Amino acid sequence: MSAATLLLPASDNAWRVWKPRARTSSETVDAPADAAHLAKPLLIGLPAAACRTIGLLVPQADDEVLEQLVVTNLERRGLKLDHDTAGKSFRWHHLGHNGGQAILSVDVLAEPFPEKLTATNAQDYTAALRLAELPPDQIVILEEQGDLVLAASHRGKLYHSHIFAQAPAADDALALEITLAKLALEADLGEGCITGISLIGDAFDKPLADRLSQALGMTVRNVATLAPKAELDTHGWTKLLPAAVRTAQTAAASRSQIIRWTMLGSGLVVSLIFLAYAYLVSLERQAADIEQQVRVIREPAEAVREIRGRWKSYAPAIDSRRFPMFLLAEVTRLMPTTGIVIRKFEVKGNEIEIRGEARDAQLAFQFIEDFKKNKALAAYTWTNPRPEVKGTTATFRAQGKLQ
Repeated sequence: MSAATLLLPASDNAWRVWKPRARTSSETVDAPADAAHLAKPLLIGLPAAACRTIGLLVPQADDEVLEQLVVTNLERRGLKLDHDTAGKSFRWHHLGHNGGQAILSVDVLAEPFPEKLTATNAQDYTAALRLAELPPDQIVILEEQGDLVLAASHRGKLYHSHIFAQAPAADDALALEITLAKLALEADLGEGCITGISLIGDAFDKPLADRLSQALGMTVRNVATLAPKAELDTHGWTKLLPAAVRTAQTAAASRSQIIRWTMLGSGLVVSLIFLAYAYLVSLERQAADIEQQVRVIREPAEAVREIRGRWKSYAPAIDSRRFPMFLLAEVTRLMPTTGIVIRKFEVKGNEIEIRGEARDAQLAFQFIEDFKKNKALAAYTWTNPRPEVKGTTATFRAQGKLQ
């Protein structure tokens, strides 16, 4: 990030420009679209109103499985996700571990994305507070363009943020929001994960910090501003771009390619005319040039074919329909509140075997029929012998084979 120009929201409706490695803002603009004159790459930090940050605890796994778990959790929260080759509407960050679980922080763009925040020259978007030096393990209260935002850091990295009121807010409203947020964070990260409260900006005076400290029984301090985190490494980040920006950049790239091909075609026509005039003189040179071009292209072409073959061989390993945890989550989601007990769940290659007990045969039959209606489980062909009724329970078995 030390080589990027940052565009961050101010407490009012303006946007502050931070040049690479600068510790203070150099200028302000009215909107991201007004930043076309800035040097590239341009990294835009969004306020909480345009980019939600959600903290998640999920089982530890490799990146592909974590991505699927993030998507599943976001969709269960009713968030609309979209992505293409140019970028996604969400991006997750691995902050560490808590016992056997991975601590993730996910930035999700607002849908629909505010048109006034689109900037076609932006290289990337992110939550503004992810670019800031946050006090470690503290709750931060600040004002972003008229909204009061509560954010929590985990070891100095943004874990969660949300808007809770319009500025200004009463003392009791601030105290209640901080208390609720602290309880929710401790339920996820453990007791003692929050060590204090920081009020950011000139809008919060020292008497307010003293009053909140007495009401909450915690240390509350005033911080003038949050400086950008110059040492933040963004090279491993995936693209987080609004759909409008992705479309505009793709169209611009297509136009540039058409222009290049047009210029190349025009030059080729001129060259052909010249070659026709001096054919006998240049024939040997053309043959040598063609041979050189073939030598240059041959090695990259072979490398591309080899990489394509590798990706094709990796396809079964990244198919989410084969992941046991993903499949078990889908089966669990179909279970009624009561009446079904799973005794065995086993995945071997392309096959699944499920054994369990149901309150009655009808409930067991309906449970297995629901597999065929589920988007993920419907990819399997299911066979289920008639349930065996013993006393007040029905023992059932279902076998699925990936089509």
